[in-house]
Amino acid sequence: MKKFLTLLLPLLVFAQNIYLVSVILDAERLEPLYAAELDIVGEFEHYAFCIVEDKDITKLSPFEFQILDTNPVSGPYYFVKILDPSLDLSRYGSVLLQDNDNVLIRLLSASPAALMTEPVMLKYVTFKPLVHASGMTFNIIRSDPTIQEIVALVNADSILATVQRLQDFITRYSTHDSCDAAAAYIASRFNQYGCDSVFTQNHSSGHAPNAIGVKSGNVYPDSIYTVVCGHFDSYSNMAPNIAPGADDNASGTASVIEACRVMQNYEFEYSVRYIAFSGEEFGLFGSAYYAAYARMANDSILGVINADMIAYVDAQPESIEVIGSLASPPCGPLCDFFIACADTYTNLLTHKRLTNNWIPSDNQSFNDNGYVAFLNIDDYYPTNPWYHTTGDTIGSGFNNLPFCTEVTKAQTAALATMAVPYNTVVTELKNRNICPRNLTILPSIGKNRFHFLLDQNNENADLAIYNSTGVEINRFRTKIPFIWDGTNHNKSELPAGVYFVKVNVAGSSFAGKLIKVR
Repeated sequence: MKKFLTLLLPLLVFAQNIYLVSVILDAERLEPLYAAELDIVGEFEHYAFCIVEDKDITKLSPFEFQILDTNPVSGPYYFVKILDPSLDLSRYGSVLLQDNDNVLIRLLSASPAALMTEPVMLKYVTFKPLVHASGMTFNIIRSDPTIQEIVALVNADSILATVQRLQDFITRYSTHDSCDAAAAYIASRFNQYGCDSVFTQNHSSGHAPNAIGVKSGNVYPDSIYTVVCGHFDSYSNMAPNIAPGADDNASGTASVIEACRVMQNYEFEYSVRYIAFSGEEFGLFGSAYYAAYARMANDSILGVINADMIAYVDAQPESIEVIGSLASPPCGPLCDFFIACADTYTNLLTHKRLTNNWIPSDNQSFNDNGYVAFLNIDDYYPTNPWYHTTGDTIGSGFNNLPFCTEVTKAQTAALATMAVPYNTVVTELKNRNICPRNLTILPSIGKNRFHFLLDQNNENADLAIYNSTGVEINRFRTKIPFIWDGTNHNKSELPAGVYFVKVNVAGSSFAGKLIKVR
């Protein structure tokens, strides 16, 4: 008998069932489920969804729950946001649960292509447990002349030209060859604007890849970074062959490319990733892959700005909807940070909305993996009459370039502020009869190219560089502005460290500090 049980035990373990379960939520939302060590895979307004094995079924005893399916396989399950209340989804598969306008469905087909013809927004359910994470805090915003300078470079004509080029692909349906071509075009723009690394990322069979540009930070060059993103794939009533997608979402993609363009000549403490996702219309395919991979690699993402439809105006004055998760993780502080940047550097009006519900855009993929992220969208739910039609073109679906430009400015301001520009301004007044002038060092933290500027340039100056012990290591009699290459008197490259600069000009002395990194 003992031998028989020994042989039977592996079979019993192998035969363990896995259940897809809905749990009714109370005011504490997901926290009691996390405390019970349940694997949560999604959240609606009134329900959470868990994957539970036979051996863990007793963990559900404190909760009101329902088994929705047994042994689900990842693939045909989707969260669906219904934009038409009269829509009946039963012909597309088994409706496992409906919570107002949110539906969990098991599709008859592995592809959502048929369902995409309806007025819906989709999220593919991976059954990967949500990452339980706390929120982040953000600094109080104070006006920074470097940020203002970057924001001033944002150009409406540049944005419009990018939208036009993306529209000219005719379709960017995620499985169409034109979407592959669009990914290559976006990557070429990231290369053009000096990203330190540019690559495409394959994620789903048959789909175009994500396009990613990386601007490396000089202090934190590796896996600590900020993200601005938007999906570049499109959909319409005549997809796959015609899907211009000007507002949805050439507008958001153009805002990402424009941020890359205007930030190219500035250096930052933290790295920046400019990302254009594909597969969004199919259920957030591209961003789900990227965010899960980032979590697996233990990347530290400071914050994610997602732009999805930012160029349609149906009311005056128009405001951008800033939508974030109330919890799981709490994204309110990041939304407030963005709004503060918008108020400080732009004329953009904002409307913040925090929700316990899933958000049908790429920011949700980051939230699922424990990263703070929010969505910028012109209206939620979309009110654009050209949404997902062939009429989503410049002049109809994309009807307000100034609004799109202002959103792009605000996003760029928030992105650059999170990344922290390198510039130190130190003034030391020695002669009270001379008006103060600033010594500016750009970057204040860099490798081997430092710019020294004064408010009044083209002046003869005596400029000395000292190491941290006060030893002079180089001196120049030169005009300002001046570029120092990080070398000593003998033209040998200096090691990483803190260095001090003293400039004597016209009877005044100015001092500054810089940090040289490898």
